[in-house]
Amino acid sequence: MWTAEAVLVCALTMLGRAQSSLPPIELVSQVPQGVSAGVEAYVPRDDRRIHLVTTSATFREAQASSNQCGAVMAIRKIASVLIHEEVHIRQGAGEKAAYEAQLTILTALGAGPGSPPYSAVKKAMLYTLKQQRQNAARLMAAAQP
Repeated sequence: MWTAEAVLVCALTMLGRAQSSLPPIELVSQVPQGVSAGVEAYVPRDDRRIHLVTTSATFREAQASSNQCGAVMAIRKIASVLIHEEVHIRQGAGEKAAYEAQLTILTALGAGPGSPPYSAVKKAMLYTLKQQRQNAARLMAAAQP
């Protein structure tokens, strides 16, 4: 089993980026209350650090590989998650732009449409955007006299 730090190095290497080129990354094993249960990373409000969840299924798959960096699809997805969170921090972007950046990097890394990581991210994007629309509609309805 590879360390969390080794998995992070694999993802950074796949991106061709140094850790210093991204916002600070904190490896965490638990997701705090108020953060969606299935997330693979998150950026807490008023925090400019990426919290990468080491207990996610994707991260555990990367750690369990018999060869370091051998779980290529899992490493691609972790790399794309880092980009997603970076877009939130550096651009102040919402979910749509962050997911679009994530899908773009997955494609650039060789996991484009039809691949398991791309399909999972696309599904998460559609779900998240639907939830946002529903929440906005509820707020508007509640504001109606």
